[in-house]
Amino acid sequence: MRIKSSQSFLSLYYERGAVEVATGELRDGVGVEAWKRDTKSLGQVETPRPVAEIMARWVMSTQPAVVLDPAVGLGALLEACRQEKDGAQLVGVERDAKTLERAKMLAPRGTRLILADYLLADAGSFEGIIANPPYVKAQRMGYAETEWCYFEERFGTPLDRLTNLYALFLLKIWEDLAPRGRAAVLLPAEFLNANFGEEIKERMVREMRPAGIAVFSPSFNVFADALTTSAIVFLEKGGAPAPLHAARIDTVGEAAAFVDELLAPPAAGRRSSHLDLAHFNPRDKWLNVLLNRSASPDDTQFPRRIGDYFACRRGIATGANEFFCLSPSGLREHALEQEHVEPCVTKAIDAKGLVFTGEKFNALVASDRRCYLLNPRRNGQGLDQYLQAGERLGIPRRHLPSHRPVWYLPEKRTVADIWVAVFSRENVKFILNTSGAKNLTCFHGLYAKPGCEHLAPLLVLFLNSAGGRAAFARVNRFYGDGLNKLEPKDVEEMPCPEMPTLSRAGAEKLTRWLEEWESLPATARGEKIEAAVARHWKPAVSGAAGLGAF
Repeated sequence: MRIKSSQSFLSLYYERGAVEVATGELRDGVGVEAWKRDTKSLGQVETPRPVAEIMARWVMSTQPAVVLDPAVGLGALLEACRQEKDGAQLVGVERDAKTLERAKMLAPRGTRLILADYLLADAGSFEGIIANPPYVKAQRMGYAETEWCYFEERFGTPLDRLTNLYALFLLKIWEDLAPRGRAAVLLPAEFLNANFGEEIKERMVREMRPAGIAVFSPSFNVFADALTTSAIVFLEKGGAPAPLHAARIDTVGEAAAFVDELLAPPAAGRRSSHLDLAHFNPRDKWLNVLLNRSASPDDTQFPRRIGDYFACRRGIATGANEFFCLSPSGLREHALEQEHVEPCVTKAIDAKGLVFTGEKFNALVASDRRCYLLNPRRNGQGLDQYLQAGERLGIPRRHLPSHRPVWYLPEKRTVADIWVAVFSRENVKFILNTSGAKNLTCFHGLYAKPGCEHLAPLLVLFLNSAGGRAAFARVNRFYGDGLNKLEPKDVEEMPCPEMPTLSRAGAEKLTRWLEEWESLPATARGEKIEAAVARHWKPAVSGAAGLGAF
């Protein structure tokens, strides 16, 4: 059995039982929704119909004779292609046998379904490719080092072993795209920021040069139940190197208009809002530039990095917060003493404002919050009984406790100078910590490097200013539904102005000011912060001259 224009795909066809022909008999069947839910465990999420139609319009615009979906799932993308233009031979590859059996009844009638691992298959050359690859870390697929070496040789680029599966799909789709062929690939936009994406972006700039990249705004969640920022990469093979047009997309209508412009004659031009990524540095966070147009990669306003002054570490991970984190009433209930625990903020909601003081921690105690972390410094009958109860619950066998030298002793951390919220939706929390309390993973901790011990209040001032928000926009990671995330390395890479020398007395004075400003309304507090920044960083932040003194 052969498919015209894809002769080299024959290596798959000689495997008995590897090829099926879809009947399409249950496209409106009763069990369809349940089957779609099952595929999520494989990292497969069905593409919304409006998005599938936009992708199909690009792929079918050259009237390909054969269209491939290398991660076919249940066949929704191929159905969109058939609706856009009938007559093309449809081919779907699926590595999961159970999903392929379902696709036989759900994919468009006549689709050739092939049971294979696309990444390891000699797929051949296709004039049209449409794909929504699985969102799974490649490590979960169990590829051996020899297979990683094969990928590197086949794709012509070094690969981080943390590369996500969808990025490997993108590279192979490019390899399998025929001259003058077109492909549309829907994938998480995180590769535009992630470390593993640097090699992918370098390949894009050097060779692939997509016709366009449409990045959906975090507020527009393409997949209602998947928290990810999505992008569509529109590939076209052949011709002279062209600009790499990219744009932020806020609606499906804008995505359709973006494709209209890609399909229009070159003389029609492009919107001024489009960016040309062809000259961007692959090591930069392209996603931040696209979604925050003020965060230009050429911005040299802040010459230093936070990592020059502070080290950032994630918070303490217990592996069983319900056991290791206790409230004051929990201490009394289990006859535990203060020597068995230490102060610790366990939830981001428990720390607010610009400064977290000892008084604020005492308020958590008065509210009976879980604000103590088990870390015994002496024995006791109550402690012995509590640990025995933990053993009965199986706490020592959980992943993190089982890998600690003493299962009930937490990771060693000193008290952080500054807390940085891991997740945020609008303004991220940057909090000066003067309470003496430690923190769990809800916050990252900033620790002053030698010689920078008094700079924490000054850095908190900057981070809570407009300049700090611009710096955050350079490094944050975007998830769906407007959720932002920071990793410790992201925090250290945040740009900042040159930090002046600050005395202990100056640091104490600025700390008092920050505490006083907390009681002001948001607008007035912001004005105080901006005025202080303008006085104390000139010209780096405010454009004036001189440096105010604390």
